[in-house]
Amino acid sequence: MMSGAVTAARDFLSDLRDIVGPGFLARVLIRVRENDLLGLAGQLTYFFLLSFFPFLIFLVALAGLVLDDPEAAVRRLISESAGFLPAEAVELLVAYLDRTLRGTGSGVLVFGILTTLWMGSAASISITKAANRAYELVETRPFWKLRGTSILLALGFTLLMATLSLAAFGVETFIRTLGGPFGSLLAVWDAARWAVAFAVVTGALSVLYYLAPDARVPFKWITPGGFAATVLMFAASIALSFYASRLGNYDQVYGQLGAVIVFMLWLYAMGLMVLVGVEINAVLARRVEDKKGVELVHKEDEGDG
Repeated sequence: MMSGAVTAARDFLSDLRDIVGPGFLARVLIRVRENDLLGLAGQLTYFFLLSFFPFLIFLVALAGLVLDDPEAAVRRLISESAGFLPAEAVELLVAYLDRTLRGTGSGVLVFGILTTLWMGSAASISITKAANRAYELVETRPFWKLRGTSILLALGFTLLMATLSLAAFGVETFIRTLGGPFGSLLAVWDAARWAVAFAVVTGALSVLYYLAPDARVPFKWITPGGFAATVLMFAASIALSFYASRLGNYDQVYGQLGAVIVFMLWLYAMGLMVLVGVEINAVLARRVEDKKGVELVHKEDEGDG
């Protein structure tokens, strides 16, 4: 097991060296333009926006199974994400929790869960489309298989994000109950939770990039595209938060819709970074195929023949 981990780490570092090689960044940018990833990111923004608020309903319902005041817990989680989320987006989500979810019935909860899965699956299909373009593939999977895989991906990501959020809140609450000298662990946890989130998101993106294209590609828990996409997501979030708080005048231009516009820009940036990650993996795979004379990307029907 140790030797396998060392080999995986060595392969990952080798891939990273290829990424920073001459011409690689230019090639990725050209492919981003050719494959219209900016337009596909707009599709992702639309589906993300439609699924995000139902996801909050699902998160509150899930938190209600283990917490006495789930709304307050989720509100605190959102508030503590300030810096990663723009302040306008945080205010928008907190207001949604206060006004919309108070006294929500079971029927609305079921609708929220179903909407999250359906809109999330639509977002997964958009990522699949981008992955097929990146690997220069034509989608051949039947509708039921493509939609079924997309729903499973949406379900997996929904449960993963919900579990990660509640686990982060649970660990912090546990440390606070210890009190005394253990209170200093809160500072350690504040840093550790971002590291855990980084690792989980990177691994989740690697799974997504493995399942999205209509082909069999080598699976790795940490891929250069997944790692780069996670770094870019964190960097874009911080940059957008800084811009919106210091330089943006969205309220003056859009009025009450200013917070919604900022939130949509954040969703757009996150979606674009996810698509750039799959493009990085595709460009790297094709480069390795050309340099080593091997075939890394196999069409699904090739293995059936």
